Amino acid sequence: MKHVAVLIAIPAFLMLVAPGDAQANDQLGLGIRAVTAGKQLPAVLIQPRVGVKSLVIVLTDTATGKTRKLKAKRVKPGVRKELRIKHPTGHFSWKAEGVVHWVNGNTQTFKSTFTTTRVGKLSIQITPADVDMDTRKFQFRATNPIKKATLTVIGEGGKQLGEAEEEYEGNVPGQALQFDWSGVAKAGDILFLDLKVWDVANFWVALRITPFTIEIPHDDVEFASGSAAIRKAEAPKLQSTMALINDALAKHGTLLQLKLFVAGYTDTVSDKASNKQLSRQRARSICAWFRRNGLKIPLYYQGFGESVLAVPTKDNVAEPRNRRALYVLSSQTPGVSAQIPNNVWKKL
Repeated sequence: MKHVAVLIAIPAFLMLVAPGDAQANDQLGLGIRAVTAGKQLPAVLIQPRVGVKSLVIVLTDTATGKTRKLKAKRVKPGVRKELRIKHPTGHFSWKAEGVVHWVNGNTQTFKSTFTTTRVGKLSIQITPADVDMDTRKFQFRATNPIKKATLTVIGEGGKQLGEAEEEYEGNVPGQALQFDWSGVAKAGDILFLDLKVWDVANFWVALRITPFTIEIPHDDVEFASGSAAIRKAEAPKLQSTMALINDALAKHGTLLQLKLFVAGYTDTVSDKASNKQLSRQRARSICAWFRRNGLKIPLYYQGFGESVLAVPTKDNVAEPRNRRALYVLSSQTPGVSAQIPNNVWKKL
């Protein structure tokens, strides 16, 4: 699987007129720079219509109760001044109480409430354990508070199979955010998923996730008649196959949890029910061998008996080419096909 992350950032400047004493607000030209990114700090903004002798604003963090003071002196009419609010990245709510002394000798007070948000460079984190392609749900974490995320599902030939969107409120950096795309149309094979995430400052990051499926070539294990036990002489075949699986795991770095699916098949000797049970037991034996020998990814098995013949034969024909297995390394449960007529897989 390949994935590509693209960062495109557009800084947002948000001016909110603070409530409170209407005359003081009007004369001060009071506003708030509420959302900032990078090194820029949130600020109380003033651009007075008349001269200011001194201004003191006491800010109280509503979450902690801690206070801080913003001060300005000798501000001339029409001059814009920023009273910066130093705080780390995150979302903060404030109560403000201000006292302004005008050059004409008058004094006014005002009160206000507002919020500020400061964000850093946006990035998202998704691990293989966060993504379940079968239930079509995943979770992610971000370095900034997140506003929304969208997902576009693309199928073979570039056909768009569907879209999903989630909106988020009140989250903090590092919080696990859930995304459910189970309502997206399930028709067609998925080629890739395009995830796009916006933070509260309208920065966004895009990530492409490519589902991964590969059939592992192998030499089939030969079992004794009616047995599911793996003989010592057959172990080298499984060792070679496991080397190919490990090579594929190392080569195809992925954000998705890869799983191995082993399907078993038989010839037409014996009855259908017995053959189905025997093929299931043999597929399980192969999975168990992989687990004992160090393969740590999830393992699933299923037996199809004589229902899917590689070489069509009559009943009770001992055709070696029909006694085989199929190994599929995939990020999602294989779809129903001619080789896999149903997907009732059992986990080892």
